[in-house]
Amino acid sequence: MTTKIILILFGISVWGFGIPATAADFIPVSPPLITLIPRDLGNNEIWYIGGSASTPSAEIMIYLRSATGETMGFTTKTGGKGEWFYTHNGFLREGKYTSWAQMRIGDELSPPSPEVAFEIMATAVRIGPYRVSWEILYLVFALLMLLILTISSIFAIYHFRHYHIKSSRLRREIREAETEARKGFELLRKDVKEEIEFLGKIKMSRELSIEENRREEKLLTDLNFIEQHILKEIGDIELSIP
Repeated sequence: MTTKIILILFGISVWGFGIPATAADFIPVSPPLITLIPRDLGNNEIWYIGGSASTPSAEIMIYLRSATGETMGFTTKTGGKGEWFYTHNGFLREGKYTSWAQMRIGDELSPPSPEVAFEIMATAVRIGPYRVSWEILYLVFALLMLLILTISSIFAIYHFRHYHIKSSRLRREIREAETEARKGFELLRKDVKEEIEFLGKIKMSRELSIEENRREEKLLTDLNFIEQHILKEIGDIELSIP
């Protein structure tokens, strides 16, 4: 009878104070899920990652590993429904990366989530601390070419107009010089013809002296040269001027 009472009391004490917990009673922290990540991104774009977790207001530890093996770590918090999101504070270099996450609740740490891979593409040129996309470079190059073409066109138009003005002035001066030359040679031709006619009148009344004959021959040669060459060249110059 006494033994039964002792066993009953022992059972009550065990039931009241609980029994030691077994390994099956420990529930591990579940890893967060990665549901949002760009698979390829330009090196002029900001990298981001996001997902969901089973516990709100928990700490999410994010890891990022480059192809060279360099690993970086970042942290963020889950929201009221367990959602979480992280935006990197700078640009990543070109190359392939892998990322994964863990959740921390107090001192407990979840297993790592499955790794996700993505790649940063070279879509921009680094100029010091700045990144300039190829589209911007193409636009700048096109604007530069347009500026050069515009300046060249203005330069060509200016010089063409300047040349046209000078050419018009030169043609006018040539015409004026040709007119004056023609007048002068016409006058000279008239004087030579009058001198020849005068010698002809003398020849009708008497024989010309040797000097007068030579003079007549010289005048006839000069008149022929004026008519055959000088006046013809002046006429050719006049015809060549537009």
